[in-house]
Amino acid sequence: MNLFSKKIFWGVFFISIKLCSQQFYVNSIIGNNTNKVFKLDVSNSNEIDEPFCPPNMGTYPETYTDIAIDGSNNIYYVTSTGRLYRKNSSTSNCDYLGDFTLTNASITSLISDSGKYLYGSGSPNKLYRYDISTGTFTDLGNLPTGQFSAGDLFFYEGRLFLCTLTGILEINLANPSQSCPFMNLGSSNIYAAFSVNYGTHSKVYVIRTFFADSAMYELDMVNHQLGPSIKTFNHKVNGAAGIYDLTSTEATCTPTPLAVRETDASGIYFNVLNPVKNTIICDTNIDRREILAIQLFDNSGRLIKDFSGQNQIERFDVSGVLKGNYLLTVTTKKGQTYTKKIIISS
Repeated sequence: MNLFSKKIFWGVFFISIKLCSQQFYVNSIIGNNTNKVFKLDVSNSNEIDEPFCPPNMGTYPETYTDIAIDGSNNIYYVTSTGRLYRKNSSTSNCDYLGDFTLTNASITSLISDSGKYLYGSGSPNKLYRYDISTGTFTDLGNLPTGQFSAGDLFFYEGRLFLCTLTGILEINLANPSQSCPFMNLGSSNIYAAFSVNYGTHSKVYVIRTFFADSAMYELDMVNHQLGPSIKTFNHKVNGAAGIYDLTSTEATCTPTPLAVRETDASGIYFNVLNPVKNTIICDTNIDRREILAIQLFDNSGRLIKDFSGQNQIERFDVSGVLKGNYLLTVTTKKGQTYTKKIIISS
């Protein structure tokens, strides 16, 4: 193998390692409000103490509510009052970067994108951004009424999500107040989340915290399901972080979520998740045997696809359909019609 080939081989090798890294970090509370940071791996049970910046660097001793890690392995910590710190991966120096809120409002969630930004959220129901290159904090706006940050932000395939007190909220960075309820989990106690890029697909992992311990689960983002526990911790996990490169500064969503079921007077609901790429995902309690027709029309009324003969009604294949706005119409044998706007993004 010549020198040029070796360089290509090792370059691809190291890129692959970084791309499929299953390492992540958790910020935990041990005993009486004592911070600890651990380095872990999805694939095994190793739990390694990670040296971190002490949370009492400021005027008042505090504990960290969440952590984040950027592509250069710098680890960031945020306190409940919004104070942001960074541990430099090259020098191990601890730097105080400033305050997200300037008003001692609570910050409970933190995430780094693959570029130059950190995002934070918390009380009073706001989303913030920190520019790593300029040191500038920006108030991006309010989250929707009734949605409250519980403990972590995470990216998934270019979309930004927030763990709330009752489930998962998809963030609209263009207008945070138009963010979309994505998944209901009841009283979730999910205070930590992170994503792993496996190359051909991504997975999201969330950590549910109890009185003195925690448990980790895989979150099925396609089917909106929380899987069984795959790892447990004998400490309270407040936040998690992993390097993830499928991020976007323009993540948006359309507020027509599955998580909020619009029902008619009889309690029937038929809802869809927007925007759509290759598959329309539906959530309904309509009996398939009662459906007469399922059809996709464009805005001019032209029939684009007919799904009437399809056995299942939870997923409809629209691969090959051009980007744009469409109408999905469901007609039952009783003459009821349900119409949903479909936004195909690519």
